[in-house]
Amino acid sequence: MAIFDRLDRMVSRSVDRVNAIPFTLVPMVSSPNGRPTVDTSRTTITGKGILDYISVESGVQLGVRRSYREANDLRALQTGRDPQLSVDRVYFPIGVEEPKQGDIVKFPERPELPEFDVMSSQRDGMSRVVLELVHRGPQG
Repeated sequence: MAIFDRLDRMVSRSVDRVNAIPFTLVPMVSSPNGRPTVDTSRTTITGKGILDYISVESGVQLGVRRSYREANDLRALQTGRDPQLSVDRVYFPIGVEEPKQGDIVKFPERPELPEFDVMSSQRDGMSRVVLELVHRGPQG
C-alpha cells in the first residue's frame, strides 16, 4: 500500500498547485456557554487548501394527512451549499494538531469570501483532511 500512499501524495500536491487558495486557521477555545477566545496552546496555521461548495439536498417534511394511516412525506424540496475545505495533511502532521470544532478559517487573499467556523474535521483516508465549514455570523 505504500506505493498508493506515495501516488496519492503526489496527486494531492499537484491538485493543490492548480486549485488551492491561501487560508489561515485560527485555533479557538471556549467554555460551555462562554465566548470563544484564541487558543494560545496551539499555533495559527497558514497554508493552502481547496475550498468547494458541495450541493446538499435537505428533506422537508410535508404534512400530507388525509387519513389516519398516511405518514408524512419527506422530499428533497430544498437544496443548499455546504462549504468544505480540503487540506493536505502536511499542515497537520500530528493528529492532535488537526483543526477542532469552533476554529476559525479565513481567506486573507480573497476578501469576497466570509470567515468560516470549523464544524468538523475528518481525514479522507489518504493524505488530506476535509474541514466541514459554516459561515460565521456578524460578530459583536
